[in-house]
Amino acid sequence: MAQASIKNFQLLRRSYAVGAEKMKMQAVALAALRVQVLAHDKEKEAFWMRDPKTGNWIPENHFGDIDVAELREKLLSRNTNVNRN
Repeated sequence: MAQASIKNFQLLRRSYAVGAEKMKMQAVALAALRVQVLAHDKEKEAFWMRDPKTGNWIPENHFGDIDVAELREKLLSRNTNVNRN
């Protein structure tokens, strides 16, 4: 009887050690992930300024980008008086 309770105690102790080790690894992985996310967010920060052409507010790293709506307006004709058969 005493032998059985000793084996159960050892099994319980091993189980706890394995569970504690897994939790420690998860905590380390989560901390590393948080550092990566924070570093990525810092890279994405941009100062907002007024576009000299339009006067609209845009991030400073988007100067020179072409707006799709403006490009469509520029390239597509607006002739609606075309006779369609």
